[in-house]
Amino acid sequence: MRRPTSAAARASALLGSALALALVTGCGEPSGAPAAGANPGPPATLKQLAARTGCARPRVQTDAEELRQGVCGTGTGQYTVTTFSTDEGRDAWLAEARKWGGAYLVGARWVISGNDTEMLESFRATLGGGVVGGGHAMPSRAESGPAAPAGAGAPPR
Repeated sequence: MRRPTSAAARASALLGSALALALVTGCGEPSGAPAAGANPGPPATLKQLAARTGCARPRVQTDAEELRQGVCGTGTGQYTVTTFSTDEGRDAWLAEARKWGGAYLVGARWVISGNDTEMLESFRATLGGGVVGGGHAMPSRAESGPAAPAGAGAPPR
């Protein structure tokens, strides 16, 4: 004999199935980023990341427990490679750095920063990660030209 089921029981079973499907298929992090709490293995070192971008000898500026940072210059331009001990440290650093503009290639416990998005996109093809922009960008000296005299460009009254 079949047991009668209520509409609430059927709805609950359907909701549970949808939740299980979402968990199994991995909804959440887009573009290949590891899910929060995922352990993709040991993070790449500063030297490994630099080498994979064509920089044989990064000029180390910071060598601390929470982060290592080095400057690289190649035929594609100058950029900074920064590695972090945690993703949380990376996120806090990035939140502050983005206020200054520029572009950032962000991966698991590392960031490569520069002003040339095309350069970072070429690194992304090798390293993975995602490119994000900063809050604003300052024009280079060549783009800004000479300073305008005081009052120049003001609208007429």
